[in-house]
Amino acid sequence: MTKQRTRYGILLAGILALSGLVAVASQPAPLGLIIDPEPSPMSASIWTDKSSYVIGENVTIYFNVSQSAYVYIYDIQPDGVVRLIFPSAYSQNNFVSAGTHSLPDGLYKFTVAPPTGTEQLQIVASPISLGLTPSFGEPFPMVGSDPSAATSDIQAHIMGITPEPNYVTAWTSFVITGYYTPTPTPPYTPPSYTPPSYYPPSPFYPQPPFSGYPGGSWYWDGSEWHYGMPPSGWYWYWGPDGVWHFRIRICFGC
Repeated sequence: MTKQRTRYGILLAGILALSGLVAVASQPAPLGLIIDPEPSPMSASIWTDKSSYVIGENVTIYFNVSQSAYVYIYDIQPDGVVRLIFPSAYSQNNFVSAGTHSLPDGLYKFTVAPPTGTEQLQIVASPISLGLTPSFGEPFPMVGSDPSAATSDIQAHIMGITPEPNYVTAWTSFVITGYYTPTPTPPYTPPSYTPPSYYPPSPFYPQPPFSGYPGGSWYWDGSEWHYGMPPSGWYWYWGPDGVWHFRIRICFGC
């Protein structure tokens, strides 16, 4: 295939909605999965390129650590689903150098999808591996659907590895609202194509056996070709350069 572009749709749902996080100096503390440990020489921070998004926009996550560390980033969706989004199946090396880093860091994208609401992200950084990386049976492993239960499990796991807190944590949040309205394009009438009803099995992703047209995309459902993009999965896009481009679309919360 000629250019590979992996499009990754992730509902950046707020990771850290743990009800009842302790208050510090009589002031309410931010909600989060992991309670801040005692002051540490290490520091970490996390933020996004915008404070609010509409469905369909792409999101960039930034984080900073003051020294080399193992980094884990959790996401909690407005519906309460908690996922580990870094490391992931597409970015498995979570030992990073001191400084600022950004995600996505490869050929994938974070694309906002329903439901709407407030999302949160929490970073946990430690100079030692906390063993929080599961097997990647899915690109972004689900930790659970109950933030309180996820909090208990993660906290117990960390304390089992480092009884004396040897990590730092930080959080951020943003809002997802509305839908993205693309700029209208002139109507285009595609030529008539008759996709085959069967394509020989292959260990690779089959490429459409017919020509495309600029902006057109096709995907294979296992038995026949369909015009357009699937809700989630791989598809082929015919670019303005006159060749097929392979893409992957993954949508959480859809």
